[in-house]
Amino acid sequence: MNIGIFGGSFNPIHIGHLIVAEEVYQQRALSKVIFMPTGISPHKELTDLLASFHRYQMVKDAIRDNEHFEVSDLEIKRSGKSYTIDTISTLKEMYGKYHNLFLIMGTDMINEISTWKAIDVLSTMCHFVVVNRFPVSIHGNNSQTSFLKRDLCEITVFSSEKKSEIERLKVTIPAIGISSTEIRTRLRSGRSIRYLVPRCVEDYIKSHNLYRKS
Repeated sequence: MNIGIFGGSFNPIHIGHLIVAEEVYQQRALSKVIFMPTGISPHKELTDLLASFHRYQMVKDAIRDNEHFEVSDLEIKRSGKSYTIDTISTLKEMYGKYHNLFLIMGTDMINEISTWKAIDVLSTMCHFVVVNRFPVSIHGNNSQTSFLKRDLCEITVFSSEKKSEIERLKVTIPAIGISSTEIRTRLRSGRSIRYLVPRCVEDYIKSHNLYRKS
């Protein structure tokens, strides 16, 4: 089985996240995609990170009608900072050596990947699927390509074979101008988030009065 691992704060999950997961699932012929809400990230200082229970529940609701999507509470149950190497190690033990793990990430993460814990070991345990975070031109050209190649050249922890694999597995998606940060800002200012998040997520946020000014 080829399993996609899609980690993120999902604070909150939005339509862009779902499009990314579906595109990677389709383009890389995965068996399923596991959404992995983060616990305490070692790379981001999120002062407005919502409680993990709410973030997990919103993801669960958002993917409920998609049979090849799952959500895991593996990282939010882990105490202390959550490192990707620990998550992948646990999943390898759970699924066994005959299942391939594909770690889904944005091009913006490539710039910091050299700082990840045990990245040299991690790179041998899973495949990296990099998804563009750049707009697609009207001619269909994506500026991700040159940026990804340039950034990969600067990463010394990867072998040339690994870099070639990352290039081969990259996924291009339509430009999506949606971010969790923008959604939180809209909510705090009383603006609508309709069509930016699934209706069930919008209803959940409203019913629990989330992301409002205190």
